[in-house]
Amino acid sequence: MDENGKMKFHGGILSIDNQPIVVVSFQNNRDGYRNINQQAKLLGKVMQSLQTKYGFTNFRALGHSNGGLIWTLAIEKYINISKMHLDCLMTIATPYNMQGSKMLSELVHNRNKIPYNTTIYSIAGAKNYSTDGLVKVDSVYSGKYIYQSQVRYFTEITLTGENTNHSDLPENRQVIGIVSNYLFNNLAETKTFY
Repeated sequence: MDENGKMKFHGGILSIDNQPIVVVSFQNNRDGYRNINQQAKLLGKVMQSLQTKYGFTNFRALGHSNGGLIWTLAIEKYINISKMHLDCLMTIATPYNMQGSKMLSELVHNRNKIPYNTTIYSIAGAKNYSTDGLVKVDSVYSGKYIYQSQVRYFTEITLTGENTNHSDLPENRQVIGIVSNYLFNNLAETKTFY
């Protein structure tokens, strides 16, 4: 999706595909409260288009870094959850409190719009005791103020060791295993823990 909200669809979904994987990317990936909120609004439009085009009624979502903020804002403000069931949201190294209290306060204030029957996994990377090199672990842990006691299941996972820098996390073997096992129910065969 470009900055003007123009969507481009590539590929297709087969009618027999019960759990398709759809990747949404934005041309503009800048930080900042205003930009993240704009992308959340655009994500809401994308989800509405996908629902209209493919008849989605259930979905699972994965967001790395600001992607977790964008998904959370979109779920709270721009996706009609009464028409689509959010089964699971997994966030990786999401800086819930990076933008200061304004964004976190808004997310906490609107948390009642996140459906109770949702499972949330929040993954933090820790190359040292306090950060993944870009996002502070405490900022990731601030997700508990949004999700804890609001959803049926909320789990925080902290990864240490090799490849736990912020940009390495999506390709980290442990993360791939967690995504495969908990978000995609072992749809992708991985040899994560060996």
